[in-house]
Amino acid sequence: MKISEERLQEMYKLAGVTKERLHKSLRCMGTQHLKTKLMKESWSEDNPTKNYCYVIAEFVYYYLSPRGSKPYKLPGIPGDDGLHRFIMWPDYSIVDLAVDQFPNFEDIDYTQAKKCYFMYNTQGNPGPSQRTRLLGKLMGVELSETRAKKVNTKEW
Repeated sequence: MKISEERLQEMYKLAGVTKERLHKSLRCMGTQHLKTKLMKESWSEDNPTKNYCYVIAEFVYYYLSPRGSKPYKLPGIPGDDGLHRFIMWPDYSIVDLAVDQFPNFEDIDYTQAKKCYFMYNTQGNPGPSQRTRLLGKLMGVELSETRAKKVNTKEW
């Protein structure tokens, strides 16, 4: 069974964004910003979070999360060919805005997750990936230079 809309909306409320805005932004991004052929083939406008969990989690982490939040990865979800990503708030609330991509919420065991920071930008620009910056722009959310430099570090 999919995650309940009520539980999903609780996560959106914590993050301070709407599902409608996120889904619209991901539809604008389409398959162009997905990494593999398989990811592109399984994505659809009806399931716009599919295969965008890294970008969504990185967006939540850099743009929306309170200080003390941590990024996590979760392997082995049936129907997922990679590592699912989400953010844990300092009060241990889980913010996983890509969880609605999965047909069976019961398959997700967050207790098996491991802390895993995002890739360091090798072009010398602190902050998130270009894909995540695009999502931020489409979402209409600004990222300050100060925040971009601090979030993916021990200072955060």
